[in-house]
Amino acid sequence: MLGKLLNKYTSAAQEKSFKGKYLKNLSSSFILNVGSIILTYATNLILTNVTSKSEYGAYVAVNNLAAMVAMFAPMGLHVLVLRQFSEYKNNQQFGFIKGMNHFSSIFIFISSTVLALATYFISQHFEIIHGIENQWYLIVGLCCVPFIALMTYHQAVMGSIQHTGKSLLGEKIIRPLLLAIGSFILFQFAIPTGGDLINIYFIASVLVFFINWRLLQRGLRFEITGHHAKEYDGVNWLRQGWVFVPLSVLSIINSRIDVQMIGLLMNEKDALDNIALYNVASKAAQGVSLGLIIANYVLGPSAAELFYSNQKERLQNIVTKTARLVCLISLPLILLLVLFGKWMLSWYGEGYEDSYVTMVILLCGQFVNVFAGSVGYLLIVSKNEKYSFIGMGVSVVMNILLNILLIKDYGIEGVAIATAVSMAAWNLIMLYYLRKKTGINPLPVNW
Repeated sequence: MLGKLLNKYTSAAQEKSFKGKYLKNLSSSFILNVGSIILTYATNLILTNVTSKSEYGAYVAVNNLAAMVAMFAPMGLHVLVLRQFSEYKNNQQFGFIKGMNHFSSIFIFISSTVLALATYFISQHFEIIHGIENQWYLIVGLCCVPFIALMTYHQAVMGSIQHTGKSLLGEKIIRPLLLAIGSFILFQFAIPTGGDLINIYFIASVLVFFINWRLLQRGLRFEITGHHAKEYDGVNWLRQGWVFVPLSVLSIINSRIDVQMIGLLMNEKDALDNIALYNVASKAAQGVSLGLIIANYVLGPSAAELFYSNQKERLQNIVTKTARLVCLISLPLILLLVLFGKWMLSWYGEGYEDSYVTMVILLCGQFVNVFAGSVGYLLIVSKNEKYSFIGMGVSVVMNILLNILLIKDYGIEGVAIATAVSMAAWNLIMLYYLRKKTGINPLPVNW
């Protein structure tokens, strides 16, 4: 029976139809994301065992800040390409695809550099992260910002032209592998500091940026046949991109504010150690959303193509099947972590099992996130992004307020409660608006 199902799936994936391309992207995304989760766990195991909690916490805090700043830089262009490239491709406007890619790359490089410099200037007047005394940590971390920002954009472009597997290769496989290998080699000579880990991360980010850039150029040449001069509509792209900026800003705050709140609100003595504990628990909980991450990478461009060609019945069919696959992957992982999580956390080193309760709280939020499906992506491709903005806005306010109220008395468990509650609220609000405005049901069950 299983053999017949596998043969049927393989045959379908080899077709050159829309279904075949979708299944091929789903397969490559699944393999790469599984590999990524294994590498992420392995990398964190190495990092937590070769350095102290405070130094690992410093690395996590600076890395989180750099990623947070980098996510502002695209100014919505990385979201716009998911929708715009599909439209240009359907209309055979290949010159605009080339022009938009060129314009966006230059704009993102400039904006990310300015944001990195501005962040460093602010850090000289305000203490952004408690406990970090060596300014070199922050300087090197902020040097990563332009490379991270452009990699985010490259991923979006490759995803929009249905080269999902290639878009994930650098970030999901190569960078964590380089970080793990570099840290392990360094450990043979000395105990790495947080600064050493940040240096290795910077080198890995530069290498992955060039690999992604090369893969993107090859992907565009494959998709765009014949010679087409670049065509530009920069003002219009920026205007449309700005529509997504509030949503992107709120999304960044919601996804990264937890670590920053620990760094800001906890005292200098405990901040970095607690960041280390919280990060391990958070990474473990995030791993259960494997299925949803895969679905978002693959479903985003596929849903845009079906939505613009008015194939809503076919879109609903794919959304439902994808949602069921997401739950089939994620729910057993949640159960595994609830049952054996404390033991697994102890692998990271002495004291890391103390973050078990934090992890379980975060898993509750991830359960709602997984069950709600790809609500955010579907609102964007259906041009209902303003409702995603409403949901995210409510979520961010809840997250910040709950952090302020709970972190003093409950520590990282309070941070986890704030994150889980705000994540659930965001998904439920978006679910309501998606169903009301489009009629699309993103859940794995009929509703």
